[in-house]
Amino acid sequence: MTFKSDETIWGCVRQGDDTIQYRGILKVEEPGQVSLELSFVPPHPFVVNMPEHHCIEARSITEAYARLVGFLNDYGVDLVH
Repeated sequence: MTFKSDETIWGCVRQGDDTIQYRGILKVEEPGQVSLELSFVPPHPFVVNMPEHHCIEARSITEAYARLVGFLNDYGVDLVH
């Protein structure tokens, strides 16, 4: 059984007032198989050029969340809850 969910991810760029948005598809296929496929929604912030696409593979939703936070952190972006 596969669980699939459409997600919207918002972030705030630390070096300015810009926000970013990704659309994502979260898939949980079997225990230990979680993926989050991200597509950037323009416009790009002035300070940083975010990747158009990014895929996160993980063993749990918690691990996927941690990797998402790490990915955004690499670009100076804080996740907005």
